[in-house]
Amino acid sequence: MPATVCFRVTRFCNAACGFCLAPNDGAHPDTATLIERIDWVVSRGVRIVHFCGGEPTIHSGLPELLAHVHARGAKSKMTTNGIALPERLLTVLRDDRTEVKVSIHGDRDYHNRMVGRDAFDPAIANLRRMLDVAVPASVQTTVVAGGEWVVDWMIAFCRQAGVRRLSVLPFIPRGSGAERAQEYELSSAARRDLREMVAHRRKALVGRLDLRWLDFTARPVPVVEADGRVLIERATESMDEILARLP
Repeated sequence: MPATVCFRVTRFCNAACGFCLAPNDGAHPDTATLIERIDWVVSRGVRIVHFCGGEPTIHSGLPELLAHVHARGAKSKMTTNGIALPERLLTVLRDDRTEVKVSIHGDRDYHNRMVGRDAFDPAIANLRRMLDVAVPASVQTTVVAGGEWVVDWMIAFCRQAGVRRLSVLPFIPRGSGAERAQEYELSSAARRDLREMVAHRRKALVGRLDLRWLDFTARPVPVVEADGRVLIERATESMDEILARLP
């Protein structure tokens, strides 16, 4: 196994993003099953377990899972939409120094349209809660066709909020996104222009904001799926490679 895996604790979610890479498919394993899977990957050399979903924060066992990763001598990361952040989870994230990415996609109206509910205000509030207790939190933004303007908006937001890192993700036609590719997919020229813009802004922001280009189509992503499959995800589902099947 590679040093880092995306570990999906659930495919359930409290949002309805049209670009979601892993939409609800009914998979929601219990905590004991997920602990066994953590033991399996850590025993095979995984050093960083990156909790994702679905939406990981809605799994009631997440604090226990985070603690178990650290008890096994590994590190944890988490990607979340920021809508839910129970106090117990916040405490574990702080104590374990878990790196957290919060998905925010533009201003209030635009973000809420992108995620399918009024999610902007709770996401911002919970991001600030994490920053206030020194959880190492950053922001990631998915950019779809016609939404290139959000990069500069997010840069300004992150600088004002005290966020030190912003990752820009170009739209990928996987999951829900495959159904909305006509609406969301960036043309080759638009993707190239977006990447060049990010590179230009990155140079200008050195020392003030760590701006990153994060294109999951550029490299395979190792994933432990909520249904127990261990696979390598590529640009489309048809290109994925299943490595194992766990209980």
